[in-house]
Amino acid sequence: MVLLAGALSLLWLRRAPLVVAWITAGTALALPVLSALLAVPPGAAGAPPPGGAVVAPAGLLPSGDAPIWPPAAPFAAYGVMVFAADRRPLARRLPVIVLAFAVLLLSDRGALIARTEAVIALAVMYGLYVSVRERLRAELAERSERVERERLAGEMHDVVTHRVSRMVLQAGVLALSAGDDKARAVAEDIRATGCETLDELRHMVALLRRGTGEGFDLGLPMPDLRPLVIDSARDGLPVELSVDGTPVPVPGTVGRTAYLVVDAALANVRKHAPGADARVQVRYVNGTVRVTVRNTAGLPDAWVTAAGPALSLPDLRARVELAGGTLESGPTANGGFRVEASFPTSPP
Repeated sequence: MVLLAGALSLLWLRRAPLVVAWITAGTALALPVLSALLAVPPGAAGAPPPGGAVVAPAGLLPSGDAPIWPPAAPFAAYGVMVFAADRRPLARRLPVIVLAFAVLLLSDRGALIARTEAVIALAVMYGLYVSVRERLRAELAERSERVERERLAGEMHDVVTHRVSRMVLQAGVLALSAGDDKARAVAEDIRATGCETLDELRHMVALLRRGTGEGFDLGLPMPDLRPLVIDSARDGLPVELSVDGTPVPVPGTVGRTAYLVVDAALANVRKHAPGADARVQVRYVNGTVRVTVRNTAGLPDAWVTAAGPALSLPDLRARVELAGGTLESGPTANGGFRVEASFPTSPP
């Protein structure tokens, strides 16, 4: 009955592996103890002739040619290694150690002890292998999911954020240049709505990248400037983009304003220096991010598409200062022009 109870406990192996392991270990300990308590001493009624040894009742202990003992031992050892992988190592190992020690109590059955201990060791090793394999599989699945989130976030950022930023820029220019108060109010409302949309979109992108809604106070990644480079090349202005230093999260206002600086500076290059080459450089230095747009001198009669409206330098400087940064601009030694905005990477 004791062995049957230990075997039936295997039905709960996946749900309660530690309980099953302790039941199996208790079974392995109980039978030798009961055998010793119920042993018949020499000279007693029904005992063997004088000079015989203490004899245990038949059926309590296994015979020496049994395969293993107890039969549930390898399954319990395997289950506790696989299905209790989230428990502390000592909690998983202790019932297996007790089980292996209990088998040693069969001191007069050396072959059975050796077979049982070997099977238990193999079950433990295979259980550890399966546990590590499943953990690696889960980590690979999580990594694959994270890569897919990153891809979706990048596509959303490149396709949508760039277009919305251009709408916000155009609305801001219209609000500044419109002569009618009603048109100016509508343009300002469009600009404000676009800014709110950008905030929500960037938070959604951060959710996809991080897989959690926490940590927005740490800032968001800088906007991707590659769409601006691609658009400028399509409009006839070749642009080189470089990033120096280790990128760090920045406040949302800083990211939007830096994007606006690059967009407006490139628009002004297309408008005032057709045929020039431009370079956009982003540098992370000592708690600041510096965005610099340099261009060479323009070429006479160079082809370039018609440039849309762009913020003037005074308006651009005002936007940068509102974001907590500074803007410097001026001609360069080679006849070109430089616009450099510097922002703090953490909110004031």
